[in-house]
Amino acid sequence: MVFQFYVIDNLWQGTLNTAHFHSLPDAVRAYKALSPANRKALGVQHGADAIDLVQCLPLFLNDREGEDVMVLRFLEYPLWKSDPKIMEAAQELASRLHIRYCLFQKCIISAPARDKLPRALRGRYLWPDEPGDFYSAAQWVYVAGVGRLSTAEFRRRYLAADSVQYPLVVHISACGMDGRGNYKSLQVSPWEFHLLIQRSQERVDQNKKEKRNLK
Repeated sequence: MVFQFYVIDNLWQGTLNTAHFHSLPDAVRAYKALSPANRKALGVQHGADAIDLVQCLPLFLNDREGEDVMVLRFLEYPLWKSDPKIMEAAQELASRLHIRYCLFQKCIISAPARDKLPRALRGRYLWPDEPGDFYSAAQWVYVAGVGRLSTAEFRRRYLAADSVQYPLVVHISACGMDGRGNYKSLQVSPWEFHLLIQRSQERVDQNKKEKRNLK
């Protein structure tokens, strides 16, 4: 694929002012030249398809300036996720902009150090309150500058369709279990919670497959 990069000077404006670049270094220089008080963005475009890779977002409600945050939305789309050039661009941006945080599922989280669970969590699974809905395993969400919120209050404040504030989520308290089904209380980072959802769903799918094979 042939990619172009773009820089938007302020996402808050009604009419977006967008500049296009053939090289990532040129796009980064243009992005850095813009004020951190703007909600600026740097992204990648292929034909009619485009997606932001970085946005400048306030970490706290009253911040006048934002911080460069990696936007992980590209992981949700096969077109972007499957192309190694996108991951290379994301890694280069993380280095050039000294990325500390990511925007993932409408939350700002610490940039993941790896895509695997730590050893202490490798034998753990989520225990959802509603069968099949592993997000319901979360009990409390800890938001920087706010404190501990119930999942219902967290959704009300931040996940509504008209919400324009992204919370900085520090960690999540969740109901879990070990491989034998014994209850375990979990204190995990948002990214670890995401990986636990994947693992727990894989376990359910594997159990269903084994049951079908026994029939």
